[in-house]
Amino acid sequence: MKIIITENQYKTLIMESMSDDSELRNSIKSFESTVVDSTGKHYVFDDKDSKKPKTFVTSPKQKAGGKLTIGWGHTGDQAKLGNKISNAKAEQLLTNDIKEKENIAKTILFSKYDQYPLYIQRALVNTVFRGEAKTSYEWVKAVNSGNWDLAAKKYLEGWDIDFSQAKDPRYKGGVADRMVRNQEAFLKYAKELKTPSKKSNKPTETEKQMCLRLAKKAPIEAARRPECDKYFKSNYHMDYGYDFSKDFYIVKSGDTLSGIAIKHGKNLTVDKLKKLNNLKSDTIRPGQKIKLR
Repeated sequence: MKIIITENQYKTLIMESMSDDSELRNSIKSFESTVVDSTGKHYVFDDKDSKKPKTFVTSPKQKAGGKLTIGWGHTGDQAKLGNKISNAKAEQLLTNDIKEKENIAKTILFSKYDQYPLYIQRALVNTVFRGEAKTSYEWVKAVNSGNWDLAAKKYLEGWDIDFSQAKDPRYKGGVADRMVRNQEAFLKYAKELKTPSKKSNKPTETEKQMCLRLAKKAPIEAARRPECDKYFKSNYHMDYGYDFSKDFYIVKSGDTLSGIAIKHGKNLTVDKLKKLNNLKSDTIRPGQKIKLR
């Protein structure tokens, strides 16, 4: 089955974590210093070093009070004296760091993280990446209580930063600009929450009406809903411009999870299929939709 969806819809559907979000990645890259040598390799520097480009740190004597850093804000094991890494390695470190910060945001700091719009999730992960979020902070408490105006106000308090720099082109990409952008996201969300939603006079739709509506506006969502299967099974052969088979497989009689995994790529395993589809066992049935990625 092929279905037409927008690029944004597709990204949202396949994004496993914020590390897959190009807008967040580019935002972090624009704010975090990284330095490369003439061959394009990222090297270790002191994040307090004011030189441009920052000094390649090879001995403890060169360190001037900051943290040893490599790639885009990475301060882990790879940030050791004299180390250099490829751009591909720097990208992988950024992926790992974003996943780690998102997990902190989701499981420790913000109890309703998954309910927030994407632009707020980006802002929250950005704050964790910058080290600006702790459970004891007033702005974090305000977020969890749903007071986004207070969160925006408290977020900029207590930081020894000249926030007027955020409006100065010379400081674009700096700490002030980063924090002001996050605050603007909080204020935007606060305004959205205050705006009363328009009540619809439309009567409650039936299951079939709901499925048909989704098929037009969000076809993949319709395809994912088991209750909608009966309205579209006869159309699986139709070509809607999107290769349904890339993301989903319709189970046939005699199929097993191991067999499906073997057919659809060397990196696909039974465990991954069970995780993707929230399966508690290896049991599958004919006609069942199995998510492949």
